[in-house]
Amino acid sequence: MNGIIFISLVLNVVCIYFIYSLWKKIDENNKNAESTDHIEELLELFSQEMRYENERLHKLISDFSSKNEQDRHKIHEKTIETGIETINSITLNEENDEVHIESETKPDTQKVIILAKQGYNAEQIAKMLNRGKGEIELLLKFYG
Repeated sequence: MNGIIFISLVLNVVCIYFIYSLWKKIDENNKNAESTDHIEELLELFSQEMRYENERLHKLISDFSSKNEQDRHKIHEKTIETGIETINSITLNEENDEVHIESETKPDTQKVIILAKQGYNAEQIAKMLNRGKGEIELLLKFYG
């Protein structure tokens, strides 16, 4: 009978040990779950912050792009104005021979010739003067 009581006590101690081990694992899992919840909250906050920063960056890029486009448009208009002022105020020099554009030519033809002498190509001149590229090329061949 003493042997049975001893075996019973040993089995009870082993059961208490396993119960304690299970309790520790359950407690550890609860801590991990709390930790996981905390990490999920942090990730959610981080993603919201990143979304806000991305929206802000997108707005800055959009503002910069529209400002840049406006500046380009202003520069283009100023270039056209400068070209027209130049057309009205200077005469051309071609290979050390002064070439005066005859008053009989149309103002648009004068503009085309002067812009060509300034280094613009037919396509750029056509855009500046709102004319066809073929028409500009023809004028350049005829007067150039």
